[in-house]
Amino acid sequence: MTERKFTTEDGRTWVARVRPEVRRNEIATHVTLELITHNEARVVSCRSIEWFVAEPDFAALLAHSVAAGASRSMAARSADNGGE
Repeated sequence: MTERKFTTEDGRTWVARVRPEVRRNEIATHVTLELITHNEARVVSCRSIEWFVAEPDFAALLAHSVAAGASRSMAARSADNGGE
């Protein structure tokens, strides 16, 4: 699954999407996710087994995320593309 939606306790709906970029030494074990909500985009790298489960721990993924563009020169994507 490459995209999921979840709602946080504050009522914000987030879209989580798999990004194609993964650190070279983590290609076999990790995925990079983009977390998008209205006017905010964040990025997190996690182990594949944390994402490819029926119910990912979205709160933990969000807690470990960084602002898009802050991680290894990744360009920030527009939060208007799919965020609610």
